[in-house]
Amino acid sequence: MMQNALFDGFDPAEIARASRAMVVAKAETRRAVAKKSANRHHMRRATAEATLAEILPAKIQAGESWHVISRGDIDSLSYVRHVLNGVPHLDHLLMSTWCIAKNDLTEITAWLESGRVDQFDLYAGEIFPGSYGDEYEQFLKMCDLYGCRLVIAKNHSKVTLCAVDDYRLAIESSSNVNTNPRIEQTALTADAELHAFYLDFFTGVKSIDKASKTH
Repeated sequence: MMQNALFDGFDPAEIARASRAMVVAKAETRRAVAKKSANRHHMRRATAEATLAEILPAKIQAGESWHVISRGDIDSLSYVRHVLNGVPHLDHLLMSTWCIAKNDLTEITAWLESGRVDQFDLYAGEIFPGSYGDEYEQFLKMCDLYGCRLVIAKNHSKVTLCAVDDYRLAIESSSNVNTNPRIEQTALTADAELHAFYLDFFTGVKSIDKASKTH
């Protein structure tokens, strides 16, 4: 009764219109927006993984860099899925992340099994073996079955490298592989030199984990 009394004297139609406007306004804050800059950098705001197909090209052209800022629901693996939609397969996929979820490893396993990805290397944080024991054991099995490489280090970087034939893509992101409801920014750059820069660095990183050293 007290709540209804707040609206005494107001036109019900006006109240309904105001309510609809609030809903629309809230939705607008989560809608993807885009801005293209003169130096071929593309700014994107995305709200869900499905949006990537609408706001990013199927395959980023050499020399282009696309920048995305999202409000949750998009993680590093979301971008790899998008990349795989634009190429037949990946010769090499490298992912550096603080942590990775079990269902993400299962999906990557399916890519390896089907030939969508030939070689997969994972660089994870030092918490991975202890705090993500099931996922850690799952990945060691992937190393045995598919020749994956696991490097455990004091690592908090989020970099993904994709390569097929002469196509090279570097994905730099604030997001881990697992999804979380936070604002995250990501840059996808098709540049062979940038890809080589990161690949050279990660190739030199030594694992601090005894089990992964043997794989």
